[in-house]
Amino acid sequence: MFDKCPGAANIRTPTIKIKKCPKCSVEVEIFSDEMQVKCGNCGFTIYSDLQSCVQWCRYAKECVGEETYRKLKKKKIAFLCVENSCRSQVAEALAKKLCNRPNLEFVSAGTHPASEVDPKALEVLRKENITWTGKPTNLSEIGQVDVAVTMGCEVVCPAIPGTKIVNWDIPDPKGKGIEEYHKTLNIIKEKVVELLKEIEE
Repeated sequence: MFDKCPGAANIRTPTIKIKKCPKCSVEVEIFSDEMQVKCGNCGFTIYSDLQSCVQWCRYAKECVGEETYRKLKKKKIAFLCVENSCRSQVAEALAKKLCNRPNLEFVSAGTHPASEVDPKALEVLRKENITWTGKPTNLSEIGQVDVAVTMGCEVVCPAIPGTKIVNWDIPDPKGKGIEEYHKTLNIIKEKVVELLKEIEE
């Protein structure tokens, strides 16, 4: 009677994949329900899926090829300023709207974040059909990034190996009229488009 149990049809037997360790070339067995295993010969971590391999394995580029690696490798781009209340928030919002590449992640942060996003920044974003709900974040909370873009307000970025620093000289519209915020948004939009083209190259 047990073979008629309603849950029996949903039970799947794990299958085994054979992968070659990229460090020592020994063949390693990985069950289909395992995310990763360690090579029994050298202890190197081997990932079962392609995305994890590309993201975390230092031999990924050699294993999957340059083209596949570039398409799948995730990159984190951070827009930075002091308060993270206006320009960097606008940059993050625009980047997320203008880019649909799943391997790019956009964040923003400040060295001394404000308590809220500048209302005028939210207003000009709404004119772009963006309802933004981002909150000011401390630079220490975003983790390691691949590209750090500063807004031109003398933000000192921590020296992180492998991080590319891009400096934008964008005037701060804080305390000025809404037209200045519109001008700032347009400048940021142009620079975001340029940045996305550079990342694709």
